[in-house]
Amino acid sequence: MATFKNICIIDDDELFLLVSKAIMKDENFAEHIHNFEDGGEALRYLKSVENVMLPEVLFLDINMPMMDGWEFMEALEGLDIGDKMKIYITSSSINPLDLEKAEKSPFIKGFISKPISPDKLKKVVEDSV
Repeated sequence: MATFKNICIIDDDELFLLVSKAIMKDENFAEHIHNFEDGGEALRYLKSVENVMLPEVLFLDINMPMMDGWEFMEALEGLDIGDKMKIYITSSSINPLDLEKAEKSPFIKGFISKPISPDKLKKVVEDSV
């Protein structure tokens, strides 16, 4: 049985998505993995699903072309569902301002440096208990 029922990955990097999903499947991390290439697409999905179908964990890239991760977070705050999921920034950014911004957000559970690994997924599971 998978650790989580629904998770969401918002990232425009196809290779990151492919590798992350493979690792998550190998680790039996989630029953359903929903992925979106930009924040706007993910917001439309989140608005359309019932609360019971919301992802328990959401992995969010910062740097995306259409709607970046910070714009997504601003829009999510207006939906009153951000506190219903554990949100992790997944980024290769080394900008200390990004880390500081993530730490200040009441909705962001943590900052995970790319790439995703089994150990990083185990930390997410431990944080959820």
